[in-house]
Amino acid sequence: MKLKTSLVVLILIVCSAFLRADVTPEKRIEIDRMLKLTGMGKLVDQMMNQMIAGFRANMKDVPSDFWDRFAQKVHGSEMIEMIIPLYDKYYSLEDLRAVNAFYTSPAGQRVLSTLPQIMKESMAIGQQWGAKISKQAVEEVKAEMEGKKAKE
Repeated sequence: MKLKTSLVVLILIVCSAFLRADVTPEKRIEIDRMLKLTGMGKLVDQMMNQMIAGFRANMKDVPSDFWDRFAQKVHGSEMIEMIIPLYDKYYSLEDLRAVNAFYTSPAGQRVLSTLPQIMKESMAIGQQWGAKISKQAVEEVKAEMEGKKAKE
């Protein structure tokens, strides 16, 4: 298992290095700017902290100081480097400049400042909608099953 995990990590590192090498310096600057404007670094750090908190909760026999030391070794910038090729792949230099211009505008700043709350509220709405659909599906399955039993 350790060998497989090490091999996967090595492949990801090698692939990300090849992909990263193709990003032009101009485009890299715009991608970095977009990631900063959108708070991607903070989001990655939050994800990392949540993962480590999950590890702590699920591996109660591991000493707490291990997780403290582990957290000091892991850097969100590694993940940022791995996702930069995605931005390079899907956005042109002109796209990135336009998006960055928008994000630095008053409207863009408003979008960035309200997006976390919109996402949070959207997730709650999605959960309610999912519960409603689940209930509807269960009711319809029961009705169909009762209809089949009545015909038999």
